[in-house]
Amino acid sequence: MKKAPEEIQIFAELGLGNATFLSTEIEKRVQEKRIAKFIIPPKIKGVYIRIWVYRFVIAFSTNRLINWQKKNKKKFKLIFGIEGYR
Repeated sequence: MKKAPEEIQIFAELGLGNATFLSTEIEKRVQEKRIAKFIIPPKIKGVYIRIWVYRFVIAFSTNRLINWQKKNKKKFKLIFGIEGYR
């Protein structure tokens, strides 16, 4: 029996708050890797805007609409992102 290929999630981000203005986060299972390039995913799943002020994060997404979280870290981020996979 042939095993299905693993899905690799890709988040291409542009904005303030990450180490670089343009970056891409690649997730495979529980491993994450951030690189300082803007790589558009081959298969786009949606777009989002994430605003992180102090410990509160609000995200507006084409997939999940509005998502609200409280984090342990204190940060400021204003990010536009493209979510997808390969």
